[in-house]
Amino acid sequence: EYSEGESLFYIISPRDVVVAKERDQDDHIDWLLEKKKYEEALMAAEISQKTIKKHKILDIGLAYINHLVEKGQYDLAARKCQKILGKNTELWEFEVYKFKEIGQLKAISRYLPRRDPVLKPLIYEMVLHEFLESDYEGFATLIKEWPGDLYNNTIIVQAVVDHLKKDPQNRTLLRTLAELYTYDQRYGRALEIYLTLRHKEVFQLIHKHNLFSSIRDKIVLLMDFDSEKAVDMLLDNEDKISIDRVVEELENRPELQHVYLHKLFKRDHHKGQRYHEKQISLYAEYDRPNLLPFLRDSTHCPLEKALEICQQRNFVEETVYLLSRMGNSRSALKMIMEELQDVDKAIEFAKEQDDGELWEDLILYSIDKPPFITGLLNNIGTHVDPILLIHRIKEGMEIPNLRDSLVKILQDYNLQILLREGCKKILVADSLSLLKKMHRTQMKGVLVDEENICESCLSPILPSDASKSFSVVVFHCRHMFHRECLPVSNTVSSVQFCNICSAKNRGPGSAVLEMKK
Repeated sequence: EYSEGESLFYIISPRDVVVAKERDQDDHIDWLLEKKKYEEALMAAEISQKTIKKHKILDIGLAYINHLVEKGQYDLAARKCQKILGKNTELWEFEVYKFKEIGQLKAISRYLPRRDPVLKPLIYEMVLHEFLESDYEGFATLIKEWPGDLYNNTIIVQAVVDHLKKDPQNRTLLRTLAELYTYDQRYGRALEIYLTLRHKEVFQLIHKHNLFSSIRDKIVLLMDFDSEKAVDMLLDNEDKISIDRVVEELENRPELQHVYLHKLFKRDHHKGQRYHEKQISLYAEYDRPNLLPFLRDSTHCPLEKALEICQQRNFVEETVYLLSRMGNSRSALKMIMEELQDVDKAIEFAKEQDDGELWEDLILYSIDKPPFITGLLNNIGTHVDPILLIHRIKEGMEIPNLRDSLVKILQDYNLQILLREGCKKILVADSLSLLKKMHRTQMKGVLVDEENICESCLSPILPSDASKSFSVVVFHCRHMFHRECLPVSNTVSSVQFCNICSAKNRGPGSAVLEMKK
């Protein structure tokens, strides 16, 4: 028999009455749980959560987690906790303690909630202690990933300090301790550890937390770590750490002092002027190639002191420059010739100074040295008359490449003649063109009307009565006068000049037009 209202089937036999009904989702989940197919049961419960009556999704999930733990799949069990436990802090804490009992806190550590919800600080501290006892790298990773407010920072710092007593050189622990100090805003201690470790984040930490007051006595450590970054940072923050303080701190490390002062000089030639005298010795000791550029650019360097140091160290090029700058060009030239034996440099020096006496000294010194004579013959032509040198060459002296040198002198002379002729032609052409232009200009008429005035009497240049006779003189400078207002010239020449322009030294303007009626 079939009951439509209840969806039941009745099977009646002589001995039994069997009632049959349609299987529902609860029955299906029961079957899946019986077969230990927990993941499928969980999915079925989630799909039919509105229709199931016997089962709860949370109970199925917890059973699934226990099943995975029993099978030893700890990582998968911990991962499922995120989905199954959700925001239930009590269940989270219960599961963490359960993982602790089986020695698998590390497995669940990656999946612990960090925001919404947040568990008790004790839970996170328990996990951190577990890592600290067996896995320093894992401990360091958690400290980086977890926000500092999840646990009691003081407790963890003390635990790390205790471990460092056993292994004081452990870089992982030291780096982690520096991060913990940073979370705790104890930036000074963090900075000390970063400097000891030579950690790349030390400069970022200083900038981010404005720790310039903490590094006043650590400048040497910073420079030893990365001198370029340290110098840039110090120069960018002169208002926080003065130049004098930096120089004082580096007093016992002159090589670092030089690096700092050199970069300061490159930025501004005047800021560190009180240290320019000190820099002479520093450049001479640690950076000879930049000594000469420094001497050239510095206007605050004591030349006598610089000369003394360069002479002591036998720095010829620098000494030559200083001698010439002090006005002792002849001694400088002598040093080039005797010390450097470089005729080309001597010639270049004489060209720069452009002094006839220097050329004379150079010729006198070179007259008994054939190679020097060759150099002079090749370069002297455009600055000094080569005849002065040629007349002094002793007869019979063998001069290398003499013919080529003489040919070059003649070629240079011809070139000069050609240049002069070319310049002369250009000047003549330009002069003629300008003369024609001036002539055309002076041939033009000049407008004279009622608005013009006599520059002498300041009355209108033209009479109001047109019937009256008048005489007007107009100059090329456009100044106008009545004939009777012009002063009488004492010169024999009949050419008149504008009194105004002559008085202002602007050149006399001769009369361009005389109007009479």
